[in-house]
Amino acid sequence: MNPFDDIADGYAKHRPPVHAEILRRAIVPRVGYALDVGCGSGISTLALKEFARERIGIDPAAAMVDAARAVDPDARFLVGPAESIPLPDASLDLITAAGSLNYVDLDRFFPEALRLLKPSGKLLVYDFSTGHRTDHNWLAKFIERHPWAPHEARHLDPQILATAAQGFSLAHSEQFAVRLTLTRDFYLAYMMTETNVAYAIRQGAHPDDIRSWCHQTLWPDSQAQVDFPAYYALLQPSTNSE
Repeated sequence: MNPFDDIADGYAKHRPPVHAEILRRAIVPRVGYALDVGCGSGISTLALKEFARERIGIDPAAAMVDAARAVDPDARFLVGPAESIPLPDASLDLITAAGSLNYVDLDRFFPEALRLLKPSGKLLVYDFSTGHRTDHNWLAKFIERHPWAPHEARHLDPQILATAAQGFSLAHSEQFAVRLTLTRDFYLAYMMTETNVAYAIRQGAHPDDIRSWCHQTLWPDSQAQVDFPAYYALLQPSTNSE
């Protein structure tokens, strides 16, 4: 079973609006056709609305795609892997991948991305880590209680991608933090969508017990500023590099 099937509904309703902030920061130009690889519940696809006339999302988890169709009904969604995408050659102006390439076969994905992109096309890879308050250590305690699943995802950053993205060159990149003001209730609901929670539940933990501990221990403020460490790497086909 895909590990994201059981948290699809939470992804659709309780993920923070970080994607559009990163896209704006990367100065993505408005394009005709964009593909969102590993679209999840469609939040990252919806964020492309101000940047692309036509949006397509693809994800291997059918439950995620079902959620995405409700989140972004104007986009087209496909169920399938990032390594084999049923779209024509040179049909895309932009491919985005938000935290999804950590789970795919990069040796197969990058040639597929090159096949799909127009000669002037771009590949934007980005991700953000779990949001936290810089003045509070609650997140460290939460992860100590519910560790991340072992070997579930590879680490990526702009430097790694610059080397791993065969056939592409790095146009520009940045590492930074997106700061959002979130209510306590939203943050709690968001934390229940994190993959360490899904892993804990697969290991036998009960969601109500996790939620109760979070409610009892989280910072008491009704809202707070939460930082999401993030990066983006904007890649272009090597033949298009200057």
